[in-house]
Amino acid sequence: MKTAEEVMQEHLDPHDCLRVSKCYDMTLDAMIEFAKMHVEAALKEASEKAKVQMGENYSASNIELHPNSLVYRVTIKCNKDSILTSYPTENIK
Repeated sequence: MKTAEEVMQEHLDPHDCLRVSKCYDMTLDAMIEFAKMHVEAALKEASEKAKVQMGENYSASNIELHPNSLVYRVTIKCNKDSILTSYPTENIK
C-alpha cells in the first residue's frame, strides 16, 4: 500500500507547483487517489474478515429441518465488530 507521501510525489511536479491553482489541482488528485486506495483496501479486508453469527435465539445445535418440511428459517447476521475492526486506521499513512 502506498503512503500519502508516495502518492503526493507521483502527482506533484515541483516545477508546476509554482502556480497555486495547478498545485491545488495536483494535490486534490493525489488525495482522491490515496482515499480510493484505502477505501478499496478496507472493503477487501472487510469482505475477507467479516464473521457471521447466528441470531440470538438460534445456535447450530438447535436448527433442524423437520421431516415433513422443505423449508426452514434461520436468522443469521454479520458481526458488526468484525467489519469495523477489519481495516486498522494504522494502515493509513
